Amino acid sequence: MLRKIEAFLAPSKLDVLRDLLLKQGIEGMSVLQAQGWGTRSKVKNGKPQFEERVKVEIVMDEQQVDPFIRGVQSLTGDGALGAGMIFVVPVEDAARLSTRESGKAAIL
Repeated sequence: MLRKIEAFLAPSKLDVLRDLLLKQGIEGMSVLQAQGWGTRSKVKNGKPQFEERVKVEIVMDEQQVDPFIRGVQSLTGDGALGAGMIFVVPVEDAARLSTRESGKAAIL
C-alpha cells in the first residue's frame, strides 16, 4: 500500500531532507511554504507565535515509511522545541498522467 508523508519542518532542514530521500531511493517531493504554531511554539503576550515552516509531501511505499521517519529523526531531531512533525496517511491509489501508470508504478 502507498503512504503519504506530510512533514512540517524548519526551512533550513530542506536540503538535508532531499539528500536523505535520494539516499533512500525516493525521487520526488512537493514543498510548500507554511506558517504555523503548535503546543511548543514561542508565546508572546499570551499568544502562540507563528513560525516559518515548510510542508513536505511525499508518497512512498509503506515499507519505506519507517526507515524514512528514523532517518528524518536522526537528521533533524536535535531535541530543539519545534523541530517539526511527520504525519503518515494511507493513499488509496496514484496515477501518473503522462504514462497512465497507476499504483506503485506511478510513483517509481
